[in-house]
Order: sequence, then C-alpha cells, then structure tokens
Amino acid sequence: MTAPGGAEARLAVERAVRARVWWQAWSPAQANMLVVAGDDHRFEPYVLRVWQTLPIPRVRVDVRSATDADQRLVTALSALHDVDRQRDETESGAGTEDQMAHATADRPDATDHGEHGGHADHVGHDMGHGGHDHHMSGMELPGGVAMADRAPDRDGLMLDQLHLPLGPALPLWPEGLVLHTRIQGDVIQRAEVELLTSPAGSYWSGDDSRLSLARRLDSCSRLLALSGWADAAVGAQRLRDDVLAGVPDERAIQRWANRVRRSRTLRWLLAGLGPAPDAPDAVAGDAIDRLYRRLDVTEAPDEHATQWTVENLPALLEGVELANARLIVASLDPDVALLAAGGVHHG
Repeated sequence: MTAPGGAEARLAVERAVRARVWWQAWSPAQANMLVVAGDDHRFEPYVLRVWQTLPIPRVRVDVRSATDADQRLVTALSALHDVDRQRDETESGAGTEDQMAHATADRPDATDHGEHGGHADHVGHDMGHGGHDHHMSGMELPGGVAMADRAPDRDGLMLDQLHLPLGPALPLWPEGLVLHTRIQGDVIQRAEVELLTSPAGSYWSGDDSRLSLARRLDSCSRLLALSGWADAAVGAQRLRDDVLAGVPDERAIQRWANRVRRSRTLRWLLAGLGPAPDAPDAVAGDAIDRLYRRLDVTEAPDEHATQWTVENLPALLEGVELANARLIVASLDPDVALLAAGGVHHG
C-alpha cells in the first residue's frame, strides 16, 4: 500500500522485494507481511481494515522513507519467523486497533499519530474507506462494506446495488485516489472522486528528464501487471530503476517497448477501454493509445492532464465493468500529488 507522498518509498520496497525474489500477494488472504510505503495519518483507517483481514502468522512494517526499506523488511521477516510472537498474537486475538502495535515490526513513534501499512484486493475493492459513512446504507457487512440496496438497472430490472469504495488501499492503484462507487452486478453505475493530496508534492515533478522517463515506465509496469503480463511488468520496473540510478540502457528500453507494442493480446484487451477523444494529448484516446504513447513520448502527464482525469473519471467509468475500470484507471494513472496540496477534494 502506498500512502500519499509515498512514491519514493514504494519504489525502494519494490526493488527490495524483487531482489529477495518475494512474491507480492494480491489480496489480504494471500499475504503474511503487510507493507506500507510513506507516512500519512489519514491513511490509517484504510490500513486497519486490511490488517484485520490478514491471517496469522502476519507482520506489519512501515517504510517511511526509501533509505529504510531494506532494514525494515529484514526486521519484519525476523518478526514473522518468531514463533513465540506469533503464538502470543494468536492467543490474544490480536487485530483490534488497540492490539495492532504488538504485531508491528520495529515501527518507530507508533504512538505519535496512529499506525500504518498494507496490501489489498486487486479485483477492485478496498477493505474500507476510512470513516466516510455518508456513502454507507445503514447496515454493514463484516469489513465495513454496506449491505446491498435494490434499484433498477439500465434495463429496468430491480437488482442489488452496492456502495463500494475503490482505493486507496489497492495494489497497482494511484496513490491518494479514492473512488466511491455504486455498483450493480459488476458494473459501475456511479462514481465519486476523493483525493488525498500530499503536502510534499509529487516525487515525479522536476526538471530531471530521468524522472519523466522513470514515471512513464512505472505507469506502464502497473498497467501491464493488471493486464496479466507479469514478465513485461517486471521488465519495466527494472528499466525504471536503472533510469533512476543514472544508468539507463536505451537499447534495452527500446527492445522492451517493441515487445510490448507487438503484443496482439494486449491490444485486444485494452483497445476501446476508456475512450477520451477530448482529453489533453497526454491522456487522449483509449487505454491502448495511452500505453503506446508512454512507450514513445518523452514528456510525462502534467498537472493539466491529471486535473482533467480527476474531473472526468466518473463519466469515463459509468457503465464500465469493475475489472475494466481498474485497467482504465491504470491507463490514465493520475499523479494526484501534482494537484494542489492541503486537503481532500471531492468530485
């Protein structure tokens, strides 16, 4: 999970995880280590919901800066293998908010302003939305998800209608973005945008051309991973990290880009998703257009493109199936931290 302003820490965690040949879980049920990148107390309610669904043995670790990543993960692994510690947690029924600190590995200042951490479900729903109960419908199921209402669908049939938050506790999800959706079946009927902006601004902003290239590779890696092409996604991560380290291999980047462009399966999967003909050039077209543009164009999406995305995302997702909505969001990949800091924006 990436807290607002946690992009640099996330990159460090991804490098460390890849170096150790660890496997990234796609849902809390698959995970035994809960990692949060960055530090933002507003993120804690989302983290807590995810943490409560992790099975034991488990451990939580907070990586507040890129320099902490390796040591934090080493400490967390030791805590995970501590049999006595895990037995104590099982016997005490740890997992409630006041017991959470006992299962956290080497977390400094845990009492300052709440705890942090997490992985969540990639199939399109977060385990909670942090106290925004105006989106709930009275009664709730376990995990904070509202019980379904009933309403007519597009064909006039009365179907269950569920209020479901997407993000910010989702893997491969833009940091700081929350979508409050109303869903019938697996189709989004309505969406509202909420932003958790970062006072620190965007890690990717600046005049360094390496940041622009690395940002594009990072966006590509997440879209490719969501599309099911793990090998190409990991390749993009490695190239991204080489660029940030100041040792870009332009020939390797071109070979990787050519391979992605040749994929007929990828073109079939993404073509026609999220068409935005009137959008700024950086995010115009459909999902495959946006991917191809990132393979070629040197400029990363700017604040104008991000603002347009935030304002138009509800319309782009209306009537879209949940899995396709994830792909559309990844293809747009708004850098929420580019927008004005200082609070929550509703759209």
